[in-house]
Amino acid sequence: MWLLLKVSESFNLLGITFGIMGQFRIQCISHPWIEMMMKKMQTAARFRSQLWSLKMPSLCHRSFAAISTYKAVIFDMYGVLIPSPVKLATVFEQQNSVPLGTLGKAISTGGEVNTWKRFMRGEIGAEEFVETFGRQCSEIAGSPVPIGSFLSNLTSGPMTRPLPVMMEAILCARSRGLKTAVLSNNFLQLNGDPFLPLNHSLFDVIVESCREGLSKPDPRIYHLCLNRLGVSAHEAVFLDDLKLNVEAAAQLGMHAIKVGDIAASVKELEGVLGIPLSGFVPGPGSAPVATKLPMDQLTQYLRKALHLSDKDSIAVQQLNPSQSNSLYHLTTGGRHLLLRKQQKTSRAMETEFRLLKSLSGSGIPVPEIIDLCEDPSVLGAPFLLMEVCLGRMFSDPSLPGLTPGDRRALYQAMQHTLCQIHCLDTRAVGLEDYGEPVDYMGLQVQWWTQQYRDSETPPIPAMERLIQWIPLHLPKHQRSTLIHGSFSLENLVFHPEKPEVVAVMDWGRSRLGDPLTDLTFSCMAHCLPQDNPLLTGISDRGLVQLGIPTVEEVMGQYCSSMGLEEGVPDWNFYMAFHLFCLAASHQGESKSTIAGQTGSGRLAEQVADLAWDFATKQGFRIFNAMPRSPHAGTSPLKGQVAE
Repeated sequence: MWLLLKVSESFNLLGITFGIMGQFRIQCISHPWIEMMMKKMQTAARFRSQLWSLKMPSLCHRSFAAISTYKAVIFDMYGVLIPSPVKLATVFEQQNSVPLGTLGKAISTGGEVNTWKRFMRGEIGAEEFVETFGRQCSEIAGSPVPIGSFLSNLTSGPMTRPLPVMMEAILCARSRGLKTAVLSNNFLQLNGDPFLPLNHSLFDVIVESCREGLSKPDPRIYHLCLNRLGVSAHEAVFLDDLKLNVEAAAQLGMHAIKVGDIAASVKELEGVLGIPLSGFVPGPGSAPVATKLPMDQLTQYLRKALHLSDKDSIAVQQLNPSQSNSLYHLTTGGRHLLLRKQQKTSRAMETEFRLLKSLSGSGIPVPEIIDLCEDPSVLGAPFLLMEVCLGRMFSDPSLPGLTPGDRRALYQAMQHTLCQIHCLDTRAVGLEDYGEPVDYMGLQVQWWTQQYRDSETPPIPAMERLIQWIPLHLPKHQRSTLIHGSFSLENLVFHPEKPEVVAVMDWGRSRLGDPLTDLTFSCMAHCLPQDNPLLTGISDRGLVQLGIPTVEEVMGQYCSSMGLEEGVPDWNFYMAFHLFCLAASHQGESKSTIAGQTGSGRLAEQVADLAWDFATKQGFRIFNAMPRSPHAGTSPLKGQVAE
């Protein structure tokens, strides 16, 4: 563990022209909408008046905010990406009986031509610096000062290990398509190389004062960094601990953050970017928890599978801990990998491995699968290993921060990808037997009905009506294609700059089935209000002004691309079906908790009521009256025939 220092005002006197890092602790992202959800449930009438929906637990992984209009984040190095030299300088002076503040006085005297700044600009080498700067410090101290030892301390030990929290922030930023850069007042070591103990692949641009002959706060070095990033000053965020450097960046038009208290600074950066900077996830994600993997066995496996050398370190971070399916982010050899582990043997993992392998090269964007390990001696359970897909991810379907044209382009790219999936020649890729295509909807209804029965607590009248109604109103004509099973905006990774889907994530529910279940599920947000506590909707957002295609436009694009002249006449049935499944899922959560400690049961009842609302819109082709609940006593539930 690092001992990270809180910035002290005394170090400002040192005038050191690289960043200082403050104290930091990892903080999980809070979710105020959970509390809001509980409050909303108190008023059932309002709940029913709005079209609420839920997400199945296996799909509810992501807690990302929308991407901002910024395109790049520029980091100082010392004290921001690696530990602060504040304590290092103080300890050095104490251990060598040097009066406190000696180094600071030497750094702050002489203006732009003093030895320290010339060293930072690469105008003198390490040997000359040690001799000249050591002499200046010795004159100030009145006794010899071993500056060579101090320089060695700056480039060894803890200073060589990047701060994990900041590395995670960079991964989060890059996963959203943001460019990242290092802008450091740095120096050349005795071997002639700059000191830069960072993974270069995490940065699009690295600008060092000793290579450019310029140092902060000279405006020219900021412009140099911006030009190489290909962004304007107004599209960049800059982090530095020195007020002078921060002010210079702000004067150029950058959003500048002065790093003092690191926790507050990172929180500020999160607010500026509109994305979480902890719990890096390439797809579904949440805050990290302690890793519980047998690292010796995993390291041995990875070195063999990835052809790693003994020098390649392996960093592991657990994401989305689950009793049945745990997700891990691995960093090694400059690569970012995703590892998904089953707690017990499951054919589902073998099935998904087969699917991703089959789709590779098909034109459908999927993560690159590396291996399926079924050897229990490695992790005790089978696991999938795949490459991380970096890009932009969105959870808010209104896509705040984007232009109307960009929003429309992303939604069109989403529909194009869905059509790609549904147009796939499954026989050509060996997936003609991928699940049972016969009576897909009927089998789904049977499965979810059984799930509801197995977890049934107090009976839900609307569920009983739906259990009778849905099997009698299955679409008469069902096509069979490859379906994703949970196709939505937040399960897509978009290209960092182009309106193009680069990866479709979370194929755990895929199979051969009715493609209209995918299409209608992808439009759920169109039927939900903005303040839905579990799934942000856009039904009340003014889609035309936002540039987002309406449901009619989405259906039109899909039907035109797929050659469906009849459109989607059973639209309301599919919406009722999705809500029925979600209600059954949350009823299971209600049974697994102590009565009175959860709102899942009440919430399941409200969702079932909403599903029934859609059912009544679809009509009753078969019933002469609304079906009765077997638990409803002798009083009939009266209704009218809709046809």
